[in-house]
Amino acid sequence: MFDNTVKFQDVDADTLAIEYWADQQQENGFETVWSMWECQDINQTIFQEKSHRVFYRFIRGDATMEEIQNDTAWVEVSAFTAGGTVRDFWRAAESCFQQAKQQGDWHTYIEDFDATLENGFELVMGS
Repeated sequence: MFDNTVKFQDVDADTLAIEYWADQQQENGFETVWSMWECQDINQTIFQEKSHRVFYRFIRGDATMEEIQNDTAWVEVSAFTAGGTVRDFWRAAESCFQQAKQQGDWHTYIEDFDATLENGFELVMGS
């Protein structure tokens, strides 16, 4: 008979990483997608082990062209991390996404956390 066993010998490292992060997304019940490939593990400490503010700025889904042109369509949402691990930052990003989704945003890919001097970390999302 045929051997239907999955073999990983022909799978490259990128594919394995994508599968790992997809598994973590499902296990944690996240809608957001972790897209920061320099991280190796969900428990990896990426910033100092303390609470951090994470914020996300986006244009409201119902904004008019005039509001966009006048730079008045921006909304900011935020959440706090429990610590400095990937999981902590992913949870905060997920919270920001859920808040933004209620206001018409659709970006699900977590691409970066930019450190700011006063406000914590700005979440960079993509689609």
